[in-house]
Amino acid sequence: MREFSYFLVLFSTIFSLTHGSYVPTSQTKVDGLPVKYASKEFLEKQKFFFEILRHIHQPISFEEYLPFTGRWVGDTSKYVNYTEVNEFLQTFEQGLLKKGEIFTIYNYWYAKQTLQLYRFFENAIDWDTYYKNVVWARENINEGMFLCALTLSVLHRKDLEGIILPAIYEIYPHYFFNGDVFHDASNRRSMEPEYGFYGNKRHNVAQSNYSAFFATQFYGEGSLSYFTEDVGLNAYYYYFMMDYAPFLGGDKLGLKNDRRGELYLFMHQQLLARYYLERNSNGLGPIQELTWESPIATGYYPMLQYWNGVPFRSRESNFLWRPYDPIKLTGIKAHEERVRQAIDLGYVTTRDGQQLNLRQWEAIDIVGNLVSGNVDSVNVDYYKMIETAARMILAQGDYYGSSSEVWPGVLMHYETSMRDPVFYQFYQRLLGFYWDFKSYLPPYTVEQLKFDGVEIKSVYVEKLVTFFEPFDVDISNGLGFNYGGGRSTWNFSVYARKDRLNHKPFSYVLNVSSQFAGKGVVRMYMGPKMYNLGQLQYMKKLFVEMDQYVVDLVVGDNQIKRNTRDFYYDIRDKTTYSELYMRIMKAYRGEEQFVLDMSEVHCGWPDRLLLPKGQPNGYPLSFFFIITPYYPPAREQFSTFDATYTCGTGSGSKYIDALPFGFPFDREINFSNFVTKNLIFTDVSVYHVNGNQQNESH
Repeated sequence: MREFSYFLVLFSTIFSLTHGSYVPTSQTKVDGLPVKYASKEFLEKQKFFFEILRHIHQPISFEEYLPFTGRWVGDTSKYVNYTEVNEFLQTFEQGLLKKGEIFTIYNYWYAKQTLQLYRFFENAIDWDTYYKNVVWARENINEGMFLCALTLSVLHRKDLEGIILPAIYEIYPHYFFNGDVFHDASNRRSMEPEYGFYGNKRHNVAQSNYSAFFATQFYGEGSLSYFTEDVGLNAYYYYFMMDYAPFLGGDKLGLKNDRRGELYLFMHQQLLARYYLERNSNGLGPIQELTWESPIATGYYPMLQYWNGVPFRSRESNFLWRPYDPIKLTGIKAHEERVRQAIDLGYVTTRDGQQLNLRQWEAIDIVGNLVSGNVDSVNVDYYKMIETAARMILAQGDYYGSSSEVWPGVLMHYETSMRDPVFYQFYQRLLGFYWDFKSYLPPYTVEQLKFDGVEIKSVYVEKLVTFFEPFDVDISNGLGFNYGGGRSTWNFSVYARKDRLNHKPFSYVLNVSSQFAGKGVVRMYMGPKMYNLGQLQYMKKLFVEMDQYVVDLVVGDNQIKRNTRDFYYDIRDKTTYSELYMRIMKAYRGEEQFVLDMSEVHCGWPDRLLLPKGQPNGYPLSFFFIITPYYPPAREQFSTFDATYTCGTGSGSKYIDALPFGFPFDREINFSNFVTKNLIFTDVSVYHVNGNQQNESH
């Protein structure tokens, strides 16, 4: 682990790329609102990425790219930093992970090689060099490593801002759907030559069931499979972890500008709170405690298979640690204790021996970086990489293993982590650092909580209804395609259909009296039903922030109306791979305009999962609303990036205001001054109906 810690420290010092900002749009107005359209140059890039990722496990078939598959661009003047490029090329000559082998980012050697490949892409000085090197890598580099490095490049390279990638669950469907789906689809193809082509589309849907009946038979965990195996939820986590990949950072990428450490802890805290509400909705109790001294009670059998046919590694119930695990566990416990002592003592020691104060609320950012062990940690040498080491032990992986020794479980992939109940058990343990840190901060005072002259008089919330409905995902990339058969890959589609949780859109109305004219910020939370305010001391950990937005208050009565379609954090389902490609090509040929907006964005919570499933007779919850004064952030929101078509990762201007994430539930509560006029709780219930009943509830 010491070697890898040094490796990550080294990463933080060697990033030296800059790219000029590129705005790939023309702009007009429709109904007075600005609308941005993709330029021809942008569409050329967009077309390229959709084609280069098609059937990623098969050789490139697009003739225009074949001349570039044999050699990378060798002109040293075509790179910003050729030293970094040469490091990758030397590693390639020595031997990278071979094509067809299983890739995981939680392996030391694979992570190192992925970073070098990422630098190889990033150092390309222009688009011509970049795309030729991508074509070469697509043909010569392990598929998983190529996809990881390419995705990181698209997310972080400035001249690719706004580029849309196909949804990860359609590039790599094997990570989201059970092996039996691909087995059945492959058999059907062999018997029905027309299966999958548009001419016979009624046969193109393969039913996919949730695997948790077999995967987690203990403790009723299987009843949550519709949530833990949801493709949108797992894609959300994947993209978050790629946006803030632990081996990326430093001054050039600017990820620390986004309060990276605080965001890491808060995001996982919110995931656990949302998971708890789903558990509670299904009659399950609290998340089980994970200790390093006891066997893991909850087994997990993923029912997934890699492209090469190898099943994902499983874990039996009441799993006993292997003989050599206690040595690793001793190290993890020691590293956990170092972080815990730093929090208790109130300071952290940097690499050069300085002491940083941890008794200010902003220091949660320092703690988050320590816990995740990312590049922006102030001392990864000493505090180590707790999350990475723990994942490897829980997944029974070998961090320094070679391809013949690495057999990853679901915790060793961002895309599949949330399927395993142990994921939530581990992060509940990890979040102990979050709450320990917060316990040393004084409770919010009346002055910090109140908004002088502003009072929420009442709130009205429409009926909350959830239901299951069919959802189709294009899994064509998971099936082999015969390019010599005279058919187009874009006319070949097989969809896996699952029933996914959804909710009826609803609105709410806040009636507010104000003696103040100006900006305020509304925060909306969802949490367990509380029968007395004293329960909030514990329940505050279980509240999920649903929405946050600026409101312009006027003196007198204000009626604030908000619909779920406007919620700040939510995104809709992405357009399927083939359909989106067809739209790109129509725009490329000049037949229509391609609008650049947030409809295909990768960041955001799936709107479908806004509410827990609920119960037929109603599942009681509490909604919480608070209006605070507007405290401007360090950088005004959207001031350094264009929010119409990009997420602004690393911009430092993503946030509405400067308050701590989770305010006011992020600290111990002093009930003598907590209830102020600018906040309100209201009881609601979530009603779950059968699919054929949901229309009746409208």
